[in-house]
Amino acid sequence: MGIDKHSPDQQITDWQVSLRYLREGNERYRDGRTTIIQSTSAADRDVMKSGQIPFATIITCSDSRVAPEVYFDQRLGDIFVIRNAGNVVGEVALGTVEFAAEVVKTPLFVVVGHSDCRAVMGAYGGVKYEGYLEKVMERIRPALTGCRCVDEAIHANIGYVVNQIKSNEFVMRARGMVVGAYYDIETGAVAFGAAE
Repeated sequence: MGIDKHSPDQQITDWQVSLRYLREGNERYRDGRTTIIQSTSAADRDVMKSGQIPFATIITCSDSRVAPEVYFDQRLGDIFVIRNAGNVVGEVALGTVEFAAEVVKTPLFVVVGHSDCRAVMGAYGGVKYEGYLEKVMERIRPALTGCRCVDEAIHANIGYVVNQIKSNEFVMRARGMVVGAYYDIETGAVAFGAAE
């Protein structure tokens, strides 16, 4: 039986279809049935040379252990990815989210935090850094008020970023669905928050 997957020339407008593709891809990854090793074909690359039509935007951490193309088992052209430490959204990341909403037109935006996130751990622990890294901590700290442990802080940070993206005028105008998700490095599982 074949796998129902996104095609590089396929515009997805239903966020539920996008979410299903991600859920099914993560299930394949967890079960060791990934298809990402199948390279993108020459025909796919030919279609993509004139543009991209990804079905979802993923906002996630730069941690080398949490590559969304891998844990969602997706190919070139399938997902639009924004990565930085702690999956924070400052001006540049929000501009990229707006690009995804306005130009790329993905119907789904997923903020993925992960277990053992050192950026959130640093912010939670009150570590002070120099340079631009301290700017990352400044973006995380407001989310952590009242958190009693690191895992709670990671989830609070996910929710904080979800709310920032949900309130973005470009995302609202595009009627994009925004959900949070948590990637467990040990199991490879992605747990999605409730879609509203």
